[in-house]
Amino acid sequence: TTAENGQEAVDAFAGSPAGTFDVILMDVHMPVMDGLVAAGKIRQMDREDARSIPILAMTADVYEEDIMRTRAAGMDGHLTKPLDMEQLLWTLSGYREII
Repeated sequence: TTAENGQEAVDAFAGSPAGTFDVILMDVHMPVMDGLVAAGKIRQMDREDARSIPILAMTADVYEEDIMRTRAAGMDGHLTKPLDMEQLLWTLSGYREII
C-alpha cells in the first residue's frame, strides 16, 4: 500500500482492519501532512495495533536531533535516504522474519 502524503497514510491505516499492516515506512517530509504528524495521529488511534505497529522514518535528515524528533513522534526506527537495501532488510528483520 502506498500513500502520496501523510493524510493518505493515516486514512489507509485507519480504514484497514487491525493487523493488515506489518510495518509502516513513513517518509518524514510529505505534502498535506508530514510523516511526524501522521505517525502521531496513528499512535493516537483507538485500536489495538496503533501503538504497536512498527513505524520507521525514511528521511535525508541524519542529525541526532532529527532522530530524536522521529522518536518523539512515535516512530520506532530511522532510515536515511538514499535507502540502503541491506540496512532496510536488517531493520525489518527485527520486526518480521525476512526470507
